[in-house]
Amino acid sequence: MKPQKYLLFLLIVLSMVLLGACGGDASAPVEEASAGSVAVVMTGPWDDNSWNEAAYNALQALEAEGVKTAFSENISDTDVARVMREYVDQGFEVVVAHSFIYQDATFQVASEAADTNFAWAGGINNTSANVADYDQPFYEAAYPIGVLAGHMSESGVLGALYGFDIPVCHAMGEAFLAGAQSVNPDATLILTSVGDWADIAKAKEAALAQADAGVDFWIECGEGPALGAIEAAKEVGGYATGYVGDMTENGPDVVLANLVWNLEPLFAQMLADAQGDSFADTFYRYGIAEGAMQVGYNEALKDSIPAEAIEAVETAMQDIASGALEVPFIPE
Repeated sequence: MKPQKYLLFLLIVLSMVLLGACGGDASAPVEEASAGSVAVVMTGPWDDNSWNEAAYNALQALEAEGVKTAFSENISDTDVARVMREYVDQGFEVVVAHSFIYQDATFQVASEAADTNFAWAGGINNTSANVADYDQPFYEAAYPIGVLAGHMSESGVLGALYGFDIPVCHAMGEAFLAGAQSVNPDATLILTSVGDWADIAKAKEAALAQADAGVDFWIECGEGPALGAIEAAKEVGGYATGYVGDMTENGPDVVLANLVWNLEPLFAQMLADAQGDSFADTFYRYGIAEGAMQVGYNEALKDSIPAEAIEAVETAMQDIASGALEVPFIPE
């Protein structure tokens, strides 16, 4: 055999051996596509049984699906821009500023990072090309809790305690009253804006003042107001509502029901829209029909609730989900 042909023969044989050793292209390892990435900035601790833990739970669910996640807790409005810029530098696809007070910083950082998608918890449909807003239709779940209050309140005087009287909060109190009046037409509501989302002592003082006026069942908007109302209820009796999380452990003897916020479907849709180039100027609204707003009972106290009250709450939830009952949104 001529040297040139012999060399060609050896090259062919060697190639076949190497191909066999690798198993060929069909069995070569294939790198999985990235499931995406989401980071969340929080105003308080991740394990607050409330607002921040709702976001944390959603991140945990996404992480279980292969999504890269991160979060920062206890971030003030004066520091949030720095934290968001760090997530931009780390290449996160979606950065969620999980508070109404983060509005200015969100739009500022978004203007600097056009390739990153941001979302903030405004609930007022304020968006831009790379900033989404997400509603908190707590008022939908507040209505069935009002139905429960209509059955359980002895005085018929209800309390609504807000961090601030913003549209999301105000609508919540109005729906709560409407639900109660579907049971007790004479039910009334006393509302108080505390002026702070986190000050528990100040919120407790406001709740005690409401109790002096006859309030024996509270709904709240904000973690501080919720914890303050719970502490007041422990002192004077009556019932409080868990705010967007299971706060039963904060008041086992007074938290009768919890308004629970499931953020997983919302965050998952944000990521899908970011990856599908349909994120721009989106106002997300996920309520009872989407499984985002739920009502959960304190099982230790559930036996104290009349069967007809539980049935009425369930009927209201079903009617809202189906569209048979439209809860009015009253923002001011």
